[in-house]
Amino acid sequence: MRTRLVIIGTALLNVALLALSAPASAQRAAEARIADPQLAASLAHKSLTLLNQGEDSYEPEAKARFYREGLDLARQAVAADDTNADAHFALFATMGRVMLAEGVTPNPLSLLKVNRELDRALELNPKHYDALAARGGLYRQLPMLLGGSLAKAERYLLEAIANEPNAVGARIELARTYQDMGQVEKAITPLQLAAALAEKQGKLRQLNEARALLRNLDRAKP
Repeated sequence: MRTRLVIIGTALLNVALLALSAPASAQRAAEARIADPQLAASLAHKSLTLLNQGEDSYEPEAKARFYREGLDLARQAVAADDTNADAHFALFATMGRVMLAEGVTPNPLSLLKVNRELDRALELNPKHYDALAARGGLYRQLPMLLGGSLAKAERYLLEAIANEPNAVGARIELARTYQDMGQVEKAITPLQLAAALAEKQGKLRQLNEARALLRNLDRAKP
């Protein structure tokens, strides 16, 4: 999955995070008393399924619909059980996709909003593959002024792959990271593995993506 976040490196935003932490903790404590773990797990699973359907769709309107429906279910999942890491990851991912689908330009405040959900997912499960891959992807994609870092992207993506040896999306993102670093040769092996795994797992979109990147890298060779 593309999954395709950032730690905002400014004192102002750090202060904002601290200010928000107390009421958020109080809210989580109240919600924990009425948690419904089974419902949350079911809703999170359905939300992530819709997210994947949106990723695989080629129709903009269908994409947006899948993402919005997934976002609604993710919010319900978090409300049902704030301690479910998948629910928070689903909320992060669908919220981000809805913003992109609606043409919202990333800015520190919107990034702060979605980043809280990713932080919570990793707080609950530090080895959450999708959350690690997403954090790595955002470190690669965001400009340095908003906290982007290719070195941090590489670190998180390698950690994601270590926790999920059959990872496809994280390997593609790792290859893109090496490409951005100017290390084209290092990008080839992750892409070859991603293509092989995608073919084995029947992930056509990611298979085509990996093969297209391999062709581009081959043409870029001196």
